[in-house]
Amino acid sequence: MSALMDVVHLTGRNDVAVVNRVVSLLRRGGVVAVPTDTVYGLIADISRESAVKKVFRIKARSHAKALPVFVRNITEARHYAYIDTNLVKFLPQLWPGSITIVLRKKPTMPDLVTGGASTVGLRVPNYTFLNRVLEAFPTPLTATSANLSGSEPARSATEVQNTFIRIAPRPDLIVDGGDLESSPPSTVLDLTNPRMPKILRVGATTPAKLLELLAHWEKT
Repeated sequence: MSALMDVVHLTGRNDVAVVNRVVSLLRRGGVVAVPTDTVYGLIADISRESAVKKVFRIKARSHAKALPVFVRNITEARHYAYIDTNLVKFLPQLWPGSITIVLRKKPTMPDLVTGGASTVGLRVPNYTFLNRVLEAFPTPLTATSANLSGSEPARSATEVQNTFIRIAPRPDLIVDGGDLESSPPSTVLDLTNPRMPKILRVGATTPAKLLELLAHWEKT
């Protein structure tokens, strides 16, 4: 296997071309490592089984472990998960941002993505390049970190390259958006029972901030 990996450097001048290249790869079932508003992630078309399976193989991740999902907006989220009217009104306080919300999934969300579970973790990111990719693509994308399962998430394209350079399969393209700030992965909030929200993972959004938001929601 060649030690070279396909890397494109994202700049203010080539962002449209890079978005188009990434979308083209995704349409062909590719897997792309991209910068996000938290850590570098692996994105692939959730509706294409071969692409999702490739993400699992790249990460050496068990198929029993669900993959989180990027959606472009709340409307798209409602197509793939059950979201009641009250939650629709509350979600703009959480999205776009670094909070993954676990919800009960609809049949439109492939079981392969969720590891056969009845729930799915969704997030609207807050990262211009990634949001443009989502706007240009017809379905949601996988939102898992660009690392081997169980290892530390990557915060630079170099870390992604060093992780996958000698293994197969590996990402079809790495988008180098520079070094990301030392922020943790997304916070994971379980809202499958809106009356009993649970913080499943403490991440970029602090528990105190979440509790503040949830308290405001309960009063509305």
